[in-house]
Amino acid sequence: MIKIYGKNLLKEAILNKAPLKEIYVLNTERKMIDLLNEHNLKYKITDKQTLNNLFGNNHQGIGAIRADYKTYSLDYFFSEESEKRILILDGLNDPQNFGAIIRTADAFNFKGIILGNNRSVPITSVVAHVSTGAIEYVPICYVNSLANAVKQLKENGYWIISAEAFGNTNITDISLDRNIALIIGSEGFGISKTLLKESDYIVSIGMKGHVNSLNASVSAGILMEKLK
Repeated sequence: MIKIYGKNLLKEAILNKAPLKEIYVLNTERKMIDLLNEHNLKYKITDKQTLNNLFGNNHQGIGAIRADYKTYSLDYFFSEESEKRILILDGLNDPQNFGAIIRTADAFNFKGIILGNNRSVPITSVVAHVSTGAIEYVPICYVNSLANAVKQLKENGYWIISAEAFGNTNITDISLDRNIALIIGSEGFGISKTLLKESDYIVSIGMKGHVNSLNASVSAGILMEKLK
């Protein structure tokens, strides 16, 4: 079970018929109450302090206990759908970044996100909240080995693009009429040498300012927009 909170997240959970076990809402949140009634969902009218105790201070007047989010197997990404885009996150462990990346992946129609079981952030309440509901629509897959996952993706027709500061390929030169898996590394360690070796392209983001690095979620957003 996982605690979820916030108007946008709860709205999308309700519309997506998510398995909500307990729902708590302030009496002042009439639009959310109307939505709950429209979908015949049971809820408890409560007070702000109770919501604070259950969900922290960012609940926006509503929170719920939800069954854990479903995760997917790697085989999910091997369907016949053409020009599929997926994201691979190597060593990402910040829940705020993960939530923001999920939100952007949904915006640019990426079909899923793959992470390693080790050294990766799990799906938490913070991740769900920051995604503002996008987590209901973006399939997430955890694998034991990202290296093996990348090899399987290549065997199933994916081209692998890694994003690194030393990349020597312009992303606009890459043909988009193919299945693409984009790898984003952690801010501290980047992408592992093993994954870089398996990559078909290594790209960088051209920057003209004084700093030479970007937040992982910002980098992912820039590159996903170019690959959409």
